[in-house]
Amino acid sequence: MSGSRPWLFAGLALLTAGWALTLWVAPWSDERVNDLFVYRTFAEPFLSGSLPYRDIAFEYPPLAAPVIALPGVLGTGEEEFRWAYAAWTLLGAGAVVVLCGALARATGGEAHRAMVAAALMPLLCGALLRTHFDLFPVALLLGALLLLCNERPRSGLAVLGVGAMTKGFPLVAVPIALTWLAARHSKLAWQAALACAAAIVAVGSAAAAISPEGALDAVRYHLERPVQVESSPALALLGLDAIGLGEAENVSSHRSDGLLHPAADAVTWLFGAAFVALVALMCVRLAGSDGARRELVLASLAAVAGFAVLGKVLSPQFAVWVLPLGALAFAWRLHALAGAVAVVAVLTQIEFPAHYVDVVARDPWAIAIVAARNLALLAVVVLAARAIRGETLRKGSDPYPRVGRPFTASPASVAAPPTSRGRRRPPRSAAHSATGPRPRSRSARS
Repeated sequence: MSGSRPWLFAGLALLTAGWALTLWVAPWSDERVNDLFVYRTFAEPFLSGSLPYRDIAFEYPPLAAPVIALPGVLGTGEEEFRWAYAAWTLLGAGAVVVLCGALARATGGEAHRAMVAAALMPLLCGALLRTHFDLFPVALLLGALLLLCNERPRSGLAVLGVGAMTKGFPLVAVPIALTWLAARHSKLAWQAALACAAAIVAVGSAAAAISPEGALDAVRYHLERPVQVESSPALALLGLDAIGLGEAENVSSHRSDGLLHPAADAVTWLFGAAFVALVALMCVRLAGSDGARRELVLASLAAVAGFAVLGKVLSPQFAVWVLPLGALAFAWRLHALAGAVAVVAVLTQIEFPAHYVDVVARDPWAIAIVAARNLALLAVVVLAARAIRGETLRKGSDPYPRVGRPFTASPASVAAPPTSRGRRRPPRSAAHSATGPRPRSRSARS
């Protein structure tokens, strides 16, 4: 750990320098389209005692409320909130850098490579990192995976539940984590599932207690919103429109720009089915694997990327979700996967916010950038899926114990019982007689 401390300080220094770019240097500082105004309109009443769902229509999960409102303690004026949120998200980014290093170390990768790669997030994504709160659920997802890798499955699944109640996407890692656990220790998998459910039910029940109708409206909000203009289903609808199969109509609602089309529901369900199939494939591959920690992390983060690329909403900040996968891939020397993640981030920064209006106006060049970004994100999913159970992966993997052994014990720790002084007793060999070991030879005594 002490050997990686200089790299940690270097990574955090690099991250801070990148944050300065997002504040003062174009194009990284471009924030002409951001969510800070929305967050500020929530923060002010929350800090005055108003409650989400009951007093204010709130479309995010319950635990997003404190994440959004906390920077407002330093002020809810436009400039005060902007600076406070920049400092707040920098803390979240620092947590992501630290967690990427710890996960790399736990999965046979090189921690310093992971931390340096994660520290490049501002350079790759620009101002959207500090004008959205997605870094915090990303940190919770990484923390949950680290707990699982460190053989704390109940805590890990509970943290996944907390992450899902902050922003929904960590929930897609739950079936993958449970499948991986069940192949190692079925009883602990049930206990971990209950821990995750308890976290979700506890937070959800609190929200429902505040306002049942308001909490239900938050769910309806996401079910009823139209296909978002930058999503993969939207590109499919634009393609149908281009060949004369129905008209794609622009609509501005649910705080975003979307598309209405006669085939919108069918296309959305088709992409949703593809996502379910992807998660099922990940679970099948993990169920038949040797339990490598790296496989768990790969499959979980690939499922998150799949949720982004196959869902009906693909906001630019969703690129933040896949950045840890790129940093860890760099630490594992899976350079094609790391490069694909970098391409996703760079294309997102080129498109947003500078050309977002052009995307809404269906400018062919802007649509081409979005299509290329979505294809790169799909490539991330494919490359991550291919890496599971591959030879490159197995070389540095660190498997959990096999089924039937205690979860906290490793195969090496049960190979031989310890002696009274704590040393391992060598296995009994054929050279030992029934009455004891063979006497040493004269040359051995000398």
